[in-house]
Amino acid sequence: MEITKIAVELEALSDIMFDRFVDYSEEKRPPDQKLYLGEDNALVLPQENIYAFLFGENPMGCAKAFEGKQGKTYIRIGQSHMFVDEPLIPFLDDGGKPIMFGGFDGKIWIHKGSPRVKKGSLSIKTETKERPVLKMPWNLTFGLAVIKNNYIDENKLFNWFTLGGMQIALGTYRPRWGRFSVKKWEAKEQK
Repeated sequence: MEITKIAVELEALSDIMFDRFVDYSEEKRPPDQKLYLGEDNALVLPQENIYAFLFGENPMGCAKAFEGKQGKTYIRIGQSHMFVDEPLIPFLDDGGKPIMFGGFDGKIWIHKGSPRVKKGSLSIKTETKERPVLKMPWNLTFGLAVIKNNYIDENKLFNWFTLGGMQIALGTYRPRWGRFSVKKWEAKEQK
């Protein structure tokens, strides 16, 4: 089995917004419960967000957005042949240190907005929703592994991350928030 290991570093092009819960109840969640926090309150991005960025269907990820009618095949192959190494990917500052959550201090702030949703043929404004936002600069460093297949290789993934960083992005309310560029991409084939 041939496996390509890829070291990835993403660099922010915009602030990133979080909304951890999809909740249709009447109960309001406080903004700090909408963050993903790891050990010692380090701000993290779960690997599932990378899978959603690449293979999501609603909202659409890179495979669906960029591969047209073959999108479903790319999603199936990608989910079985690609792995993200870290379950929780820490957000890093420009110095490479984890960004810690100690409260809403300006670096991590609360956005208060009233999104519009589509209901039938109407666009309606919903109640104001508070969501936490991480200001730039931020970086994410993680590893990918790809088992050799006929659809997805390191070049396809690089192109998806490059285009998707602007057009799809990470977090919630994307691509308005969570845009990024690829700062580092180093691939090594292993047998």
